[in-house]
Amino acid sequence: MRGNLFRLASLLITNTAIAMVAITNATLIDGTGARPLAAATILIHGEHIVDAGTHVAVPKGASIYDATGKYIIPGLIDLHCHYGGDAEQMKSLFALQLTFGVTTARSLGADTPENVKLMHAANRGEVRAPRLYTAGQGFSAPGGLPPGVPMINRPTSPGQAREMVQELSKQDVHLVKMWVDATLDGSLARGPLPKISQEIRTAIVQEATRLGIPAVAHIYDEEDVRQLNAVGVRHFVHTIRSASVDEDFVRWAKMQGLTFAPALSKAQDSWYFAENPTALEDQGLVRAFGEARIKRLSSRETRDRMLSNPESKQLRQVYAYEQEFVNKMQKGGVTVALGSDSGAGNVAFGWGTHHEMTLLVEAGLSPLQAIVAATSNAAFVLEGDKATFGTIEPNNSADLIVLDANPTIEIQNSRKITRVMQSGTWLE
Repeated sequence: MRGNLFRLASLLITNTAIAMVAITNATLIDGTGARPLAAATILIHGEHIVDAGTHVAVPKGASIYDATGKYIIPGLIDLHCHYGGDAEQMKSLFALQLTFGVTTARSLGADTPENVKLMHAANRGEVRAPRLYTAGQGFSAPGGLPPGVPMINRPTSPGQAREMVQELSKQDVHLVKMWVDATLDGSLARGPLPKISQEIRTAIVQEATRLGIPAVAHIYDEEDVRQLNAVGVRHFVHTIRSASVDEDFVRWAKMQGLTFAPALSKAQDSWYFAENPTALEDQGLVRAFGEARIKRLSSRETRDRMLSNPESKQLRQVYAYEQEFVNKMQKGGVTVALGSDSGAGNVAFGWGTHHEMTLLVEAGLSPLQAIVAATSNAAFVLEGDKATFGTIEPNNSADLIVLDANPTIEIQNSRKITRVMQSGTWLE
């Protein structure tokens, strides 16, 4: 097989003006869950990986990048992002994510038609950005989550819900998203919020399915996961966090092929920076948030407010349920993928993706499993077995990150980035 690939590579060199790129002497962490492979070579032609391993012949004329002492992982995938602002602000957020090696991202439910058009332009290569998936404008109940956000679809009847899905289909969205939750991250301050009815959410899923659009749901309670799955939903963001789940649920979730992107970063952002003020000195976070926001989060007033939050006990119990849920899903063979909720609350674009990996490890995943959650598992959620990104393997998109230290020993080493490649191009 590898000999055939090498002959193909030689043929491509002969027939095109695009030179091969060979990354040599690297420790390869390919995203499949396999153990790191020392002294590896990754051969790239154009946008794609031609070969990767320890016995890869480098063709004459290839451009060589010596990665001695470096570690290579696939570009990261964040399944839960919320962009905002005008086109220039969004382009800035895209660039920020690429700086952190986020080469694929999914935007969940707050994109105006204009922003959807910008994302399609980015996917055509007209704007430098991660590979983007968008749900356009998501669905919730009138007065429900997310509170105070005007552009969300809030149907009052099944017929209206179907019409709204049809309008999204005209925009070529990649999925539809529903908020199915009566509480804001477990907060009781507002009291229970209206929850989208079973009749309307069923109409949304059925119409989306008819139009060939997958549905994703933001959830909180087990009964909603079971009801949504009964009408065809398999992919969920956040976790069940109103109570612990039992082993029967774990077995059922695996049997149904469910996936969860937990958003642990969002669940603990109301206290994290108050308890970890040195995190605000991280230059990557300063770049992500900007100095004004760092100053605000560093202030005594903000810290005192976070630490004296009367809902702290409730929110921490919710977070404990989330950690337990993630641990049970991982051990039970249910797909856990990375979704940080970047752009919501105090979750920074780019930096938050890496922080989410850290929190997955704290919840019980190994560093290698956290990398899989952020690469091949997330790619599977987006494209199933047809995914051509998320792992460093032949024929896949050449999205990768060069690191200075081993992230399978310490997951925070994922932040020690030397270079990022997107679709075969080194990013400045």
